[in-house]
Amino acid sequence: MADKPVGVTLGDPSGVGPEITAKLLLDTDFIKKFPFIPIGKRSILDDTFRLILKTDPPPYPIIETLSPITVAIRYGVSSAEYGELSMSFIRTGVDAALSGSISAIVTAPINKHSVSLAGYPFAGHTEYLGYLTGSTDFSMMLVSPHYRVITATTHIPIKIVAESITQDIILRAIKNAHKAGALFGISSPIVAVCALNPHAGDGGVIGDEEELIIEPAIKTAQAEGIDARGAFPADSLFTCPNTFDFAVSIYHDQGLIPIKMDGFGSAVNVTLNLPIIRTSVDHGTAFDIAGKGLASPASLRSAVILAHKIAGRAICL
Repeated sequence: MADKPVGVTLGDPSGVGPEITAKLLLDTDFIKKFPFIPIGKRSILDDTFRLILKTDPPPYPIIETLSPITVAIRYGVSSAEYGELSMSFIRTGVDAALSGSISAIVTAPINKHSVSLAGYPFAGHTEYLGYLTGSTDFSMMLVSPHYRVITATTHIPIKIVAESITQDIILRAIKNAHKAGALFGISSPIVAVCALNPHAGDGGVIGDEEELIIEPAIKTAQAEGIDARGAFPADSLFTCPNTFDFAVSIYHDQGLIPIKMDGFGSAVNVTLNLPIIRTSVDHGTAFDIAGKGLASPASLRSAVILAHKIAGRAICL
């Protein structure tokens, strides 16, 4: 395990992030084994304990952000202020991780609409973390009980996926998947790469991205000593989880659907190839249940555990 606590950002204050953080803070046995420090505003967490969990706040440390709260928190709604607060929590967490005061950052969910209203041009956590750390070759990996999936592209519209992928983008994902093998004690991982088109393009009849982009990237990786294979039709690849160690999906939902079918509520998001360690929950702000005391901390629990394990191996992602 890591020798320092991990930091947990509260996410969007209008979502379930504060609630799942508060619930985990009440699990004293868990905190003793996997210590963590919330990052955000104490007033938000204290209100969560009193108003949602109907209990007095226990003693807990917190890394406070400087951003002020000027309005009462209303659950389940988007606003520019909530977007600004959630992004300030991330900035504070990144600063703490870069300074070494925490061993890793674990992020609760943010709301992309609120982030946009606050004026940020980032599609999600992954892109903002890359910006804050000056990283460009990062990848998003999702981990569930049977799968580890790296997405070649992240939060972009489906209609521009084909025109957005390049050999370099596919190769980056393959290399980051190979490098991530060390996190799981796999020295020579098998990296299976998904096709973009149905039936892997059927020899170009249903699309030529496999022949022109994906397969050349795989051959380049193989020439560099990486055990990369494919391109495989995604609808059949994920029926055989024991035949590969990591999968590279070409777009977001192609990889996240099998992850969430396999372990929704306990899967973990990991950003690879940053100068800090970052894990996250596998779900969003859940505005439909925010403020109702119904949110499960299971995915946050898994994210904290994995962050500790990765940090304990002292491997830079």
